[in-house]
Amino acid sequence: MANACSQTIANRNCWSCDSRSLFFDLRNEESQFDSPSIMRLDVVSRDSYAIYTHGLKSCCGVPTCSPVDDRVVFIHADEPMDDEWQYCAWHRRGVVVRQNDPQNATTLDARDIVPPFTAGALRGGTHLHTFNHDATAIVSTYEDHVLAIHHGGHAEANRRGIAVHILSIPVAVPKTHPRNHDGSSFTAFVSQLADKPIPGSDEISMATGEAWLAGPGNRIAMQGTVVDRRGNPCVEIFLITLPNRLSDLCIPGKHPLQGTLATRPGVPAGVTQQRLTYTSERAFPGIFGPRHWAVSSADGSRIGFFMRDDNGTVQFWTVSPDSGEVIQVTYNAPEPTSPFTWHPDGSRVTYVADGSVMLVNISDGSFQRLTPRMPIADGPTHHACVFSPDGSSIAYMQPVDFIVDGRHKRFNQIQIVR
Repeated sequence: MANACSQTIANRNCWSCDSRSLFFDLRNEESQFDSPSIMRLDVVSRDSYAIYTHGLKSCCGVPTCSPVDDRVVFIHADEPMDDEWQYCAWHRRGVVVRQNDPQNATTLDARDIVPPFTAGALRGGTHLHTFNHDATAIVSTYEDHVLAIHHGGHAEANRRGIAVHILSIPVAVPKTHPRNHDGSSFTAFVSQLADKPIPGSDEISMATGEAWLAGPGNRIAMQGTVVDRRGNPCVEIFLITLPNRLSDLCIPGKHPLQGTLATRPGVPAGVTQQRLTYTSERAFPGIFGPRHWAVSSADGSRIGFFMRDDNGTVQFWTVSPDSGEVIQVTYNAPEPTSPFTWHPDGSRVTYVADGSVMLVNISDGSFQRLTPRMPIADGPTHHACVFSPDGSSIAYMQPVDFIVDGRHKRFNQIQIVR
């Protein structure tokens, strides 16, 4: 598939559940949110077309797919944008569409930015939405508009954390502000954050790199930033455990679910947060390497991550969500330059390294090049390397040269290796 525009896939879950389609956006650069449409690619015919374009020319991107049906969720900029409300981490939302009924798009997360706020609604923006195993809930990151614009006093800081959206419980909010809106889900903030983590403790200042833990239960793996005994930030793997019944996320814990003018939305009752890795005493501490997410094998027995070995070389590792056992998988393998995804049978992972798409065997750490080695500027990009649900194909991106209006231009294009 080659078109004279950029094509960007998400770091995972960009395949339809039947492995026949890929979903992507048209961002020119990963850091720019300028895609007008969500696109669908038929991997057999290589035909592509827009499944969603907003009538007000608002931007959208980072589509991911339900594992059980034809729903797609993506980031949507607020509209209209103006001088007082620019696109940013706390000015965006999730939107859900069905592939065969894209005109009936629904806003995922409700927003209420006027006190006393509304339980189940957030006060800012969500990002990188992914469905759980049965598509009854979605996890995303979240940042808070109310705290972001609050200056001075004793208010908590706006910090990136984790939100969970329960799809069976819609939320309506008062229309007391033009940026308030209803949502198709009840959303709860589930990460416990501290503005000033105690050095050497398990307190975290930020939660990112989230992914549903596969297997039974409602658990989310994530990357949390602690402070070590020397006062240095260090990223570790954490596990959030939700109640067995997701509807119990509607029950408040110690603090109001909706938050206050000075505090973040409260974590629901029954939510626990557990640290899995303790790397601060290593020669090269902390999760490290290209931006990636704490994605687990399909049986949920191992969570993958990148970390440096004792020589300072980034390698692939796993940690058990149950025992906390950390295993180094690769030794002396080329350093990764992209996120990873797992083969559905859990025996292998794939990521970009040394200018190639690599396949890594979990049992012995051996690796195989699936694409020819190329210079970094010409080879597979750092964005994504994604197994299809049936394990037969891997999608990635690579720059392709075009002549547009007589001028040479380069655009990232989706590639597939089998």
